[in-house]
Amino acid sequence: MATTPSFPELLSLVDDRSAALRAAVATAPEHDAPLTAGAVARHQVKEAAVHAYDAQQTVGLREPVPAAVAVDGVAEFLTVSYGASGPWPHRPARVGRYAAEGSSWLLDLTPSGAVIARDAEESPAAAVHGSAGELLLALFGRIPLHRLRIEGSRALVEALLAWPSLD
Repeated sequence: MATTPSFPELLSLVDDRSAALRAAVATAPEHDAPLTAGAVARHQVKEAAVHAYDAQQTVGLREPVPAAVAVDGVAEFLTVSYGASGPWPHRPARVGRYAAEGSSWLLDLTPSGAVIARDAEESPAAAVHGSAGELLLALFGRIPLHRLRIEGSRALVEALLAWPSLD
């Protein structure tokens, strides 16, 4: 039977875990992700929309993710989720995402990581087209790629969706 640690043992455990967390944060790759309460709220809206989609699917509904939420969700996913994922492990490339609602994003994948392209001069090696909701749901693995129109390297799009490997 396990015993409850003593108070000094608990304090030592908290100190050890806090030091490990500080070390992990200090060595984490640089990223442009905002670290504010507003950023957390923004992220939660996207998460809630995806989970609402999941819940609707369980009862046979197919309501789209609201366009404004989806557009912001794609932007947030590309800049924060991919932006904080560390080095791109493959050959550098550019991927475009084009929402039917008019928004678009160019993502540069480099040895330093993923960043939103600041210029549009170079064409993407792959372009993914769909509604903003479809783009967002594909990023979360909720819909298959065949529901989107892909131009260029499908293998690159598949590699991007599989990155980062969390195994």
